[in-house]
Amino acid sequence: MAWLLFALSTGSAGLVLLWALKMRGRLNQIRQKYAPALDIDDYVSKEEAKLFKRKNEADKDLSQALDELHKVQDLCTDAEEKLNDIEEQLALAREDAVLMDYGYYEPNYNFESSGIWEKHLSDVNAQLKAMIQNVQHKADKASLSDECAGYITSVVTFNNSSAKGIRMQKASIKLILRAFNGECDGFIAKVNYKNVQLMMKRVEASYVAICKIGEKANMVTINEIYKELKKTELGYVYEYEEWKQREKEEQARIREQIREEERANKEFEKSKREAEKEVKRNADALEKARSEVEGANEKQKTKLLAQIEELEKRMIEMEEKNRYISQAMLTKTGHVYIISNVGSFGDDMLKIGMTRRLEPMDRVKELGDASVPFPFDVHAMIRTSDAPSLESALHKHFDARRVNLENNRKEFFYVTLDEIQRELDALKDELNIEADIHITMAAEAKQWRMSKARRHHLEQSYEG
Repeated sequence: MAWLLFALSTGSAGLVLLWALKMRGRLNQIRQKYAPALDIDDYVSKEEAKLFKRKNEADKDLSQALDELHKVQDLCTDAEEKLNDIEEQLALAREDAVLMDYGYYEPNYNFESSGIWEKHLSDVNAQLKAMIQNVQHKADKASLSDECAGYITSVVTFNNSSAKGIRMQKASIKLILRAFNGECDGFIAKVNYKNVQLMMKRVEASYVAICKIGEKANMVTINEIYKELKKTELGYVYEYEEWKQREKEEQARIREQIREEERANKEFEKSKREAEKEVKRNADALEKARSEVEGANEKQKTKLLAQIEELEKRMIEMEEKNRYISQAMLTKTGHVYIISNVGSFGDDMLKIGMTRRLEPMDRVKELGDASVPFPFDVHAMIRTSDAPSLESALHKHFDARRVNLENNRKEFFYVTLDEIQRELDALKDELNIEADIHITMAAEAKQWRMSKARRHHLEQSYEG
């Protein structure tokens, strides 16, 4: 009540003062009452400031972390690519290791030319590799897949375990395939025209013997389809080797033809030089003879005129020879010859060849030098502007009558002179053969006939 009495005594100013004091008291009470809440607000403000600071730091750390993450992701991508490459290499290595376990090695045939043989052998080897990596459990051959190289005919147990028995049988399949592949590789490496059928039989015998052992020991065997593929591979290798041999023979024929052309060209060039010199000598002699005619007496004039006539005739012959040489050098002009050698080969064998030499008999003499006991007899020497085409046409027509059906370089045929005459008559217009075609039917065979008579005489002398 003291504040009331004070207010009354002091008037309105006192009342205001008293009210202010009262409010301050109440404020103090409120502050005391809500002091914990005010402390929380300060705490919250301080924590908010801390959180804001931490947020800024966290954002900065997050940005750095994201940068590091991107770098790590790039490293992971590179690592994955490298890992994929390594896994591919490991897959190939594992495949090679599996194939080697079964005794299979990728063959290398040193193909000289890409073609049918390379494709066929590549397909066969791809099938063999695919079959090797597949093992089946089949007791019924009729239902057996063609995708396995070996199979289990009947599952056996080992230590009362079927799983162990199957593992043992798979190891046995690997063993018999190693043996079969090894033997087949040996057969393939040795195959040639003399033993191809024998090598086929050996593949079959090897298959039967190895399968018998596998079935008897561990109830496993080799797929018959795999065996047939190995025989196919052997056949392709044989055919490829034969093809290579034919290619070599064809190359040898081409080289021989080139050498013959070179010899002919050298002969042409030499003859042309000699002909040019001869023409010059004749021209000089002719000019000299003509200049001497005017001052000569009758006797000398007659002699000089005869000389001039002879020189003019020789000049015409030399001009004709020069034209022939020039034509032969620029075209395929040459001679196709039909020759025989009764003493060496009998009556029913003829050689059909071609030469572009100026002296075709030089070629015939070469053929009869040392390789045969008697010289050849010439039945026809046909000069034509395209000798290679005529020779090729005759060879093609009588191809089935060749003595040597494997080597076309050997130009001997089982054919008669009448048959050749008929074919030449048919080809004359077709190939525009200008010269008359005349075949000498009889073979002189002088040395053979004289040798035969002398031998008969010696035999009679010995008997006497």
